[in-house]
Amino acid sequence: MRLSSKTPSLLKDSCYFCTSTYQLFSILSLALSRDEKADLYIDPQFKNAEIIAQRIESLSVFESVYIIDSQKIYSKYISRESGLINHLQIARTYFHVDSISKIIVCNNATYKNIFVSSRAFIPRLYILNCYKKKQDIKVYYFDDGVGSYYGNSALNPSKADGMVRKVLFGKKALDFDQDRYLMCPEMYKKINGDTPYQVLEIDRFFDHPQYSDILDTVFVPGKDISLPESAVILEEISESFGKQLGELNSLYEYTLEVFGSDDLIMKKHPRSKEDERKGFRYYQKPSLPFEILCIRNDMNKKVLISVGSTALSTPKMITGQEPYIVLLYKFIQNEGMNQAPLDHFFTALKESYTDSDKVMMPNSFEEYKECIQKILGEIRR
Repeated sequence: MRLSSKTPSLLKDSCYFCTSTYQLFSILSLALSRDEKADLYIDPQFKNAEIIAQRIESLSVFESVYIIDSQKIYSKYISRESGLINHLQIARTYFHVDSISKIIVCNNATYKNIFVSSRAFIPRLYILNCYKKKQDIKVYYFDDGVGSYYGNSALNPSKADGMVRKVLFGKKALDFDQDRYLMCPEMYKKINGDTPYQVLEIDRFFDHPQYSDILDTVFVPGKDISLPESAVILEEISESFGKQLGELNSLYEYTLEVFGSDDLIMKKHPRSKEDERKGFRYYQKPSLPFEILCIRNDMNKKVLISVGSTALSTPKMITGQEPYIVLLYKFIQNEGMNQAPLDHFFTALKESYTDSDKVMMPNSFEEYKECIQKILGEIRR
């Protein structure tokens, strides 16, 4: 679906692919800082994608804004099967990248530069088609959260998938040493060391007064987006904790008792369909990106608590602020959690803090209580 009435030129400077609201902070920052003709393609995987696309179109940051008809692609090539069948279906799409690309980019435009996140499936097919046609393109990866900070691990295909890509599209299809734009390059360097590609810092548009109205236009947060509470629990989906859910509930109850109902608020997980916990107050704009709250509030004396939500890193990585962070994943784990990468990432986050003691990773409920008492002693003195 095309949202712009402008007639595209045959060759343009850049295109950006978006699959989440988080990516918009990177995409808008990059597009505003580059003087070029660019288009935005949105894969509508997130709520209100079409409405947000219309708001972005009104800003005239891009020549054209498009909603990809991704459902047409999935219904034709990918079923809801998992495991081996899913992998075979993905491999099958590689034989149809030309026809799929015409669905993705339906305006006959070609681009010199392609900006994409690390895990995006549909843009990958478009890029592979560019390689197939031997088009002279430059691919850049932009910040898409924690996965962007683990080198090329989010990009590397399985052995079988890689073999198919190499046969069909050549060695370039397995070259992931592309330059990348990140909110926090120093964090990347702490985790990965030296790289054969450049890691460049994104010039955050929301740091510039002339762009102050863009957040309001795109996300429409409303007037009251203050966060007066000292403590924020970033809730995660309960059903994933199995037998440890009881301990997690006890921990939440303890936290409510210590801070009091007026000084603690829960931020519901965006995909959660669970009822609100009795006795707890919830932030009443659950669809509002947490990044907006961090940008519009002083977070330095806040306490952010979560089992292992990487959103805890948002204040530091997006705004440079350093709230207290308390992580629970060392003694409460949800199903499928891989602790090693979390340790690696949050250790690097801790080291990036001016006061590293503000990032806490207790090993037990008792240690958690000690952490909370220590924090209370500092923020309430």
